[in-house]
Amino acid sequence: MHLVKCQGGRMQTTFYQNRTVLTRPDTLPYIFRKLRINRNMTKRRIAEKFSVSEGYVQAVESGQKFPSIRYCLRCANEFGANPQWVKNKYAKEALQRYTIRLNQRLGIEN
Repeated sequence: MHLVKCQGGRMQTTFYQNRTVLTRPDTLPYIFRKLRINRNMTKRRIAEKFSVSEGYVQAVESGQKFPSIRYCLRCANEFGANPQWVKNKYAKEALQRYTIRLNQRLGIEN
């Protein structure tokens, strides 16, 4: 794989270049998806348990939607993750996502 320069000046492989920010391995949606799969839970079961639609779970896991803090904390509770860690991670990802969207609107290259 080839290295390319990405946002923040870090070098990443081209494997991650085509992924959305939300589907990279270091993000909450990716982590929660892996935990769900490891526990043999379906998207439907998660949706029913959290009172959200199955489409919402699919959209979050595929990177089409940014998860709500409520969804993230419910996942943390379900999978035994530290809620404070989830809150901090959520805040960092929300800020990163906001910065990217703002730069896109302003036409600023990173």
